[in-house]
Amino acid sequence: VVFIISVAIIYAYAANRFADFPGQAERANFLAVTTQLQSGINLEMIMAVGTGRLTSVERFEGANPMDLMLETPTNYLGVLSSSQASELPRRSWYFDSATEELVYLINDAGGAYLVINGVTYPTDEIRFKIIADYAEIDRASGLPLSIAERGGNEVREENIKRRLNGMVLRPTTPFLWQEGEEAALI
Repeated sequence: VVFIISVAIIYAYAANRFADFPGQAERANFLAVTTQLQSGINLEMIMAVGTGRLTSVERFEGANPMDLMLETPTNYLGVLSSSQASELPRRSWYFDSATEELVYLINDAGGAYLVINGVTYPTDEIRFKIIADYAEIDRASGLPLSIAERGGNEVREENIKRRLNGMVLRPTTPFLWQEGEEAALI
């Protein structure tokens, strides 16, 4: 009887301990793919700078980030319309042709929230878009405005120029995907 009770306690502890692994694995895979996507975008930026075609990278804005990968993940379903999303398998990526957004469908949505005006809303999908990131610089000094204005120097309006910093993969709505006690706003 003692042996059976001991085994039951150990089993209950182990089952409870390992119950979160599928959700943690999904989140880890999701983060790995988003990192690979940003690396693909960065590689395109590096090649554009190296060949003097920096202005041509703006054409990637709204493009399908999966097109920049050497090999797409096995759970990438392709270019689809959002009307088909309810029929798609979870833990999948697809490019929404109507909104030009890359979408991840969360399987274990516990802990996944969209953050809108500081309020969290449960979600079962996260959407991304490639966008151009710009900085304003002072033409006279060539420095970013935040640095040029430091020390009380005033930059005249006609000396402000917009410069392309790069292309980035950004969530269309900020999100929070908690893992146990850990929470990270992305």
